[in-house]
Amino acid sequence: MKNISSIIAGLLFLLSGLGKIGNVIYFQNLIMEYGLSYLNILAPFIILAEILIGILLIFNIKTKIVSICAICLLLIFTGAFTYAWLANGITDCGCFGNYLPVPSSPLITYIRNIVLLVLLGIVYFRGTEIQSVENWKRVTIYTIMFTATFVAGMTYKPFAFIEHKHPFEQRPISQTNLKEYNQQVVGSSLIMFFSYSCPHCINSMENFKAWQSTETVENTLAYVVVDSTNTNTDSLRMVFMQRYPSLEIHEVEKDRVDFVEAFPTSFVVRNDTIKHVIVGELLSPYLFGN
Repeated sequence: MKNISSIIAGLLFLLSGLGKIGNVIYFQNLIMEYGLSYLNILAPFIILAEILIGILLIFNIKTKIVSICAICLLLIFTGAFTYAWLANGITDCGCFGNYLPVPSSPLITYIRNIVLLVLLGIVYFRGTEIQSVENWKRVTIYTIMFTATFVAGMTYKPFAFIEHKHPFEQRPISQTNLKEYNQQVVGSSLIMFFSYSCPHCINSMENFKAWQSTETVENTLAYVVVDSTNTNTDSLRMVFMQRYPSLEIHEVEKDRVDFVEAFPTSFVVRNDTIKHVIVGELLSPYLFGN
């Protein structure tokens, strides 16, 4: 029972870390959406801690102290999500990043965390402190953690959200790369860039449709950013089109929109000037106002 609990808990922590490590700035943005602002600089360290805890649990190493650390981390995560849900209306915890689009809701999140706490409790009370660790396990841990640190560093931007103002904000659209995506559009507009695999993008779709049906702006444009190397694009596109068959979208290559660092990102254009940049889940037009 203890070994099974340790492996299951370890796999969940490992998947959570691996799901976010390829796009650390996405996790940074998620922390911002939680309302925790400057804590986004801790994003890569949280991810690496999840991966290390997962590996140690799977390998049955120092399970007592590791399970205590895991319980503390999980309680912090649960508290942060509760704050984000109640204070900022976040319903998807984003625990597994944007590469593992696991369905989520407050109920699912709490049930998963409770189950995980039970598993970790079993590991703690039945765990033993193994003094010796096989060499192959040491080499595996060092290799994985070194690789994970390198990968995390590729997409980590420690000061990305210190300045909240997007460089395009309050600039004429003609002086930015956004002009290419607003051609032949007259009047005010909302331009949203999103990803098929981003849960926060999916959560924004109903609000995007609400922007279309109200007079908050005169035009709405939706661009989905795709990666030509992603083999899951076709299946993700099919799922999205089945869910939103009437929504007109345009696909654009990832390399062409380097000004979009997190998904979704929406631009509100009025009088040929980018008035607002909304990074994260799109607000309802009724909450956004004018």
